[in-house]
Formats: sequence, C-alpha cells, structure tokens
Amino acid sequence: MIRSVRKLPSRRLILALSGACMACMPALPASATDLAAVEKKAVCGDRPTCEIVAVTEAGKGAKGERLRIADLVLGLADLPNYFPEEGCRSTDAALESMDKVDGGREIWLLADGAAPVKLLPLCNDGYGSAMMGYDEITVGDNSLTHTQSGGSAWRWDVSKTFQLSPLALIAESDCSYNNMAPNTAELTYIDRRTLEVRAYAPAPRADWTDAEIGCPTVTPDYRKPLEPQPAPDVVAAYAVPVPFDVDPSPLPDGTTLGSCGLALTTDGGRGFVIFGKPAEGAEAAEMRVIAETSKSLIIQLRDPLAADAIKAAAGASWIKQPHVEIWTAAEGEPLEGDAAQGPERKYFQIGIGLDGTVNVGAGKPSALPKVATWPGRDEKGRDVTVLRITWAEESAMLYGLGIVYSQAKDGKQLRLVANAPIKKNKPLFLPSLWHNSQDESGAPGGACEFSGDTHQLDL
Repeated sequence: MIRSVRKLPSRRLILALSGACMACMPALPASATDLAAVEKKAVCGDRPTCEIVAVTEAGKGAKGERLRIADLVLGLADLPNYFPEEGCRSTDAALESMDKVDGGREIWLLADGAAPVKLLPLCNDGYGSAMMGYDEITVGDNSLTHTQSGGSAWRWDVSKTFQLSPLALIAESDCSYNNMAPNTAELTYIDRRTLEVRAYAPAPRADWTDAEIGCPTVTPDYRKPLEPQPAPDVVAAYAVPVPFDVDPSPLPDGTTLGSCGLALTTDGGRGFVIFGKPAEGAEAAEMRVIAETSKSLIIQLRDPLAADAIKAAAGASWIKQPHVEIWTAAEGEPLEGDAAQGPERKYFQIGIGLDGTVNVGAGKPSALPKVATWPGRDEKGRDVTVLRITWAEESAMLYGLGIVYSQAKDGKQLRLVANAPIKKNKPLFLPSLWHNSQDESGAPGGACEFSGDTHQLDL
C-alpha cells in the first residue's frame, strides 16, 4: 500500500501558461540550486538545447535521502517525436509571442543515491483551441502536484499528486464543463491509495439562468462518508471504477471481487440509503461493483436476508424481491432547446434479480443487457452471488451510472442503498465511470484484489 503524505508548506515552480494567464505566473525560486555537471548530464543527455530552469528542494524521502525537483526546457531542435511538430510554449518568451516555440518541458525527480526519474514530459500547445492551457507544478515535502488546464468550448482541469519517496501516485482530480452552458460540470476526486472515487455536480434547480458556469468548489474528506448533497448547490456520488488500464477479455466465470470495486452497504457505512432505515448488525448486505469493461459490469452481492426474502416473495413483483437496480441516461446536445437550462437528460431504470432476470423499470431503454450469474465465496469465506451484466453497445453507460441494491424481507421491499442521489425514483446526478490508467511516469497507483484474495492488480 502507499505511504501517506506529511503536509508541509509548499513551494511553487514556474507555470507554463497561455498569454491569457500571464498574471498567474509566479517568479522563479530565489534560491534555485544549480545541478552538478553529472546531474545535468543525467537529465539532459545529449540534447544540447537543454536548459535547467529551476531546481527546487522537496524535503526528505522515506530513507532520509535529499529530494529535489529539476525543471528543464528544451529548444525546438530537441523536440521529442511524441510532441506536436509545431513545438511547445514553455517559457516566458514563448508565451509573450505566439511565434516563439520550444521543444517542451520536463520535470525530473532527483533523489540522492538513485538515478533521476522523469516524472512529467510537458508540451503546452495551448491545450485546446481556446489557447488558454497551462501547467502548474507545486512542490511540497516529499510530494509534487501537477495541475493542467485546457479545452475549447469544453474546458477541463486535471490534477495529480505524487509521493516522491517511495514514488507513487496518491491522488487525482478531474473537472470538465461546457463554457457556454450551466449544468454541464462534473468534478471527480480519486484517492489512489483506496481507489475511492467521489464525483460532484451542480445540484438540480428550477431555473439555471443565473447559475455559475464551471465545476463545483468542494474538498473531499475521505475520513467521513460522502453526503449526497454536501453543499446547497452541489450533489455528490460514488463513481464505479474501471480498474483495468485497457478493456481486457472478460474475467473468467467464477471470479469474485476483492477490494478492486466500489463497495456499498445497507447499514449506511458507505453509500446512500435512499429508502427505508439502515440495517443493523447481521442484517446488513454488501454490494461490490466494477466496470469490467466499458460495456460490462461485475456485481457481487452478499445478503444474509436474500434466501428467505426470495421464498417470501415467490410469484410477487420483482420490486418485492432482492434485486439490483441500474440507472443509465441519454443526453442531448449541450445547447439543445433552452441553453439556459443546460443539456436535456433522459433516465432509464432496469431491475435485475439475483437469478439474472431483467425487468424494465422507469423509461424505455433502447436495449437490455445480457446477464450471467454464479455463486462464490468472498475473501472471508462468505457466500456471495455474482452477476456479469453486458450491453451490446459501448454507449450504454456513457452518460453516467447509478447502482442500487434493494434488500427485501417478508415479501416487502425493506431498504435501498445507492451510489448516487436518487429521489422519488429519479436520479439527481449519475456519475461517469472512472477509468484507471497507468501514469506515464511509471509511478504505481496502489493495489487491489479480485477473485477473492487470490489475484492482485497493481495500479
């Protein structure tokens, strides 16, 4: 697992900004330290245009080693072949004159007793047609955070925080929104140590005329359960992870989920109890879920009441039996209809019994998924039921995903736990799937287990 980070006052390196953000640019560190010749050779190699712009102290590592961050800029002659051939704008001169370009920027980690590590190769080409892109590097004690923004009509901001020793990616955030319409924003925070993904969006309102455009302003506190509405103008949800870097072949039948998936419990410990009262003690059920691929889910259910509840509701409506509810959405163009109201959304609900039977709830989904089921045991030897839910089209979960488990007792629906805020059988917000990917620096992003505790996935 990844070591936690000790927060100390941070120091900033230079920004690479578009001309529109020149006022944001801080001065270089007053006490920038020159690299030794051997160190400069290690980071610059045989690139004659390589210029060390700044060297910033980054505290001590896990073994007490001195840590530094080197910021370098290349001339156009040394432009890497993976950057745009027209070049980058990484310096003050390039930002002040759009005609001046360079070969990009690199951020290196220097740890005493170890070879230098290239953390970030950067090429600010405007990061979108708005030409307002920028990179910001914040260095703290044994930590570095890279924030990058860009876009056109659709704007985005992403941030990654690294622990430097031992090197690990420990946190991410991602924000996107349409710069011409409200009610389009989604902000996601990821704790890479636990793979908990929290998503936020503007709270629904009757009139969006005076609504601010942009992402919500929130700071997640992972020590506390997520609230469905953490602020009057914000709604929140737990996003379902896609833990695999690329869509794999389907996992084998018989697979069970360990810590790789989102886990919701009917006792209110994690997830929103949207109907009924939280379960007490041994009555609590747990649902674990991952998106196996971009068009398939694996859901694992452990419910001590299920067997008796299925018997009690035999022949009754699927609503009175233990079941999973899946909410998906379709979305129109952002400016379709009344632009002041934001995009139009249609929501669809299906119910899936523990035997794999699919039922249509709200809306009229264009296609229903196929479901396979199998029994299993979790890492503690407890009986579970596993469902694989597969759609034919990639777009089924494109506009967000809501997952609900309905616990039943004595022939009645007892309680519902959900990953998203749902009121009066309508979602207030459906979070997008979170797609894991290996960081280009090679820094690990944690580990989790699937197939009980027998297979570990390094992220």
